[in-house]
Amino acid sequence: MNGTTTIANSAGARYDFLDWLRVLAIFVLLFFHTGMLFVGWDWHIVNAETIDWLAWPMDISHRLRMPLLFVIAGAGMWYTLRRRSAAELINERSRRLLLPVAVGMFLIVPPQIYFERLYRHQWSGGYLDFMIERVLQFQPYPAGDLSWHHLWFILYLYVYVLLLLPALLWWRRSEMKLRPGLWIYALALLPGLNEAIFKPLFPETHNLVHDWYVLNHFLLLTMFGILLASMEGSWDWLERTRRAGLALSVSLTVFVLVAFNQHLIQHDTPADAVVANVFTWSWVLSMLGYGRRHLSFSNPLLRWARDASYPIYILHQTVIIAIAYYVIQQPWSPGVKYWIVLIGTLLICVALYQTIVRRFPLMRLVFGMKPAREPGAVVVKGSRAENAG
Repeated sequence: MNGTTTIANSAGARYDFLDWLRVLAIFVLLFFHTGMLFVGWDWHIVNAETIDWLAWPMDISHRLRMPLLFVIAGAGMWYTLRRRSAAELINERSRRLLLPVAVGMFLIVPPQIYFERLYRHQWSGGYLDFMIERVLQFQPYPAGDLSWHHLWFILYLYVYVLLLLPALLWWRRSEMKLRPGLWIYALALLPGLNEAIFKPLFPETHNLVHDWYVLNHFLLLTMFGILLASMEGSWDWLERTRRAGLALSVSLTVFVLVAFNQHLIQHDTPADAVVANVFTWSWVLSMLGYGRRHLSFSNPLLRWARDASYPIYILHQTVIIAIAYYVIQQPWSPGVKYWIVLIGTLLICVALYQTIVRRFPLMRLVFGMKPAREPGAVVVKGSRAENAG
């Protein structure tokens, strides 16, 4: 994925706002995964003291960041297939999605597990011994030490390409035309029902095999992105109705906060599932509408971030955990620790990208980037969107 790659349709119209939203969502991930150290939730390593006020922003972010990325990925998938054959799409996605996951399970993820085992006093040796004696035993995490961890996002996107390709090919040939309208908001009921039915039976694991709630949830959102991209005028409609959409989103936010604080809605109930997904989908549509209005431009920062965001996504959680393992042992306040981990992660990820990842052909390959020698603008993608995470 080089800096010239953009999300565009078959007619060559570029959708820079989708690139901006994808980049911003990945940037929020750095805040979110740093916050996981300080909210008392079950994570790989956690700080002894929490930051209480982070809980609600983290909960809201959790409901918005990944859905937006999957919707953008779906839109990109549609635009890519309008310019490429099915075989070309699978070949590209295998190189840009499947290869980074396979390599990442042995190069990127093991340090996360190593520091987690040190933190939990489940290992006391060096890293090389850990790789040989634990990771290379090929026993899946959490019982073992082989995992894709945060790279689940990339793996699931690859699975969705394989699952959705027949339907995409049919839809591309179909003469059926849909028009954007208020009915788009009703799509939220589908992930709401999925969560109400499947989440109690299959809690979130990201292990692909027994993860039916999450697998279905993001499959639906990817399909919604495809649907929006395939409808003529959908982005313009979202832009025109953005103010009404924002008013709805804000109203839903106020309602959700009041309902939970007053115990009108209980967590992990069917009502919670439906309301939460209506909230999510409303905000995703609002972000798309306002993005279309205010982010439909390109500049040097976006051109750099198109390339950098995917490798930074792949790197960021490992860097967070490596820094945090040492930082949380210090007698500093949680707020100071948070900013040290966040800023340190951002600086190190950018430095690794600039000095190593983008400069060497092999590193570009394993991090899902296009070869640097390839000239010209290549239209896409969900690859842009999909490869982010």
